[in-house]
Amino acid sequence: MKRRHVTANGIETHSSRAERTRQKLVQKKERAESKEQARIRADADKAERIKIKRAQSAEAERRKAIERMELARAREENVKRRQEVNRVRSAARRKVYAKIRKALGNRSSGFDYVNYGFMPRVELSVIGDCASVASKFCAAGIDVREAVRKDGITTLKIRKKDLRKAIAILNDLCYNFSVGKSFGVGRTAAFVLARAGLAVGTGLAVLFLTLSYGYVWRVNISGNERLTTAAISSALTASGIKSGLRKSELDCERVSAIVNGIDGVSDASCEIVGTTLCVYVLESKEFVEHISYGAYYSKYDATVTRIVARSGSPTVKRGDVVKAGDLLVDGQLLSTTGEPLMVVDCDADVYGEIAVTFNAEFGGTAIEYRRTGNSAQKTGMRLFGHELFEISAPFESYESESYTANYDVLIPLYVTHHRFYETVPVEVAVDPDEAAQEFAAQKIEELGFIGQFESSFTVSRSVSGLYSVHLFLSGEALISRGGDRPLYDESIPQD
Repeated sequence: MKRRHVTANGIETHSSRAERTRQKLVQKKERAESKEQARIRADADKAERIKIKRAQSAEAERRKAIERMELARAREENVKRRQEVNRVRSAARRKVYAKIRKALGNRSSGFDYVNYGFMPRVELSVIGDCASVASKFCAAGIDVREAVRKDGITTLKIRKKDLRKAIAILNDLCYNFSVGKSFGVGRTAAFVLARAGLAVGTGLAVLFLTLSYGYVWRVNISGNERLTTAAISSALTASGIKSGLRKSELDCERVSAIVNGIDGVSDASCEIVGTTLCVYVLESKEFVEHISYGAYYSKYDATVTRIVARSGSPTVKRGDVVKAGDLLVDGQLLSTTGEPLMVVDCDADVYGEIAVTFNAEFGGTAIEYRRTGNSAQKTGMRLFGHELFEISAPFESYESESYTANYDVLIPLYVTHHRFYETVPVEVAVDPDEAAQEFAAQKIEELGFIGQFESSFTVSRSVSGLYSVHLFLSGEALISRGGDRPLYDESIPQD
């Protein structure tokens, strides 16, 4: 049987080692507590910063809402002030017009008559009941002007063409009367003056139409479905074919050849109808509009599910995990020694499973524009591509509707009718769930999922009064986006 003998020196060494171990444990514990306290302080500081930031955002949103409301009130007061100014001006104009009519009412020049005295009138003096004379004349359709009764005699003015009818009525009433002097210009002169403007305008219009008929004022393109009208018009404009050219300068065969030279056009023809150049397009059946890309990159972090590479070299395969910005399909051609030669066009679609989250914040109120019931209609005209007069909105805030009618049989005249509806900003409460659903629908439409997908969101109220939305979406979607591909990789230094 063996026995261990422990000396005093050994006991002392063992106790010092235990003391050091204990001190290390104490120090380790203190460091752990210090780290935990530092983490707690950091979390508290972060929470405080987030709280302050949200409060500042809420305050900024509240100030913006107040500014918008004040701006709306200022606009409303401005509209009321303009309406009051217009009312005062209209009243002042009516007073001036009344004074002018009163001053010219008894002048022998006759400028207070209908048509400003161009129609000849004659003065009648009748001895009898003024009311009976006026009622009989009105029943017979005789226009009576400036009826004045003095000393039992009624003096009035009627048109010369109604003189015989008036004399017959006075004879039936057995009233004495006398015919006085005549006023206004003669009938022939009045006829000529009343129709001189119409005759001059008609002559100018006929001359204008005759001259404009020798030009092409409109280019009408039809038959195109996949090719845009703007693309065909740009090709014609670049070749000098546009509105305003003389018909003698247009060669229909040349126009057809220009349109035939556009990619995707199988055949084209044209003819001139009135002042319109009609271009008829027949598109190629195999034409597919294509946008050239040198490479395709990933838009999201995803797991590749499908690769449809019509041209280009895929750099990933099904099941690969890619990050946003990774190269998916490469259009770079390499030599047998691995050196890059050129970049060709890529055409590919890469799909993948994605899982993304979105966060948004919004306030409890929003500004909504509502119609007040006031509306106004204005009409604009465009002739030869130029606006005849400028149309301005009658309200500060408004919604508008418009439709255009074409009157370009002989000349390119377009009439546009505008209907303006006045609106005012109104502060309304926001339903958090509806706002979150609208935000989720917007993001789902942006991602464009293929087939089934999962979506969920949570809405919470922050201490600053804002609502926070946390949205989660996952499913299969198109993850490739086209982009340029440099011939050399910039990350690799070249010799």
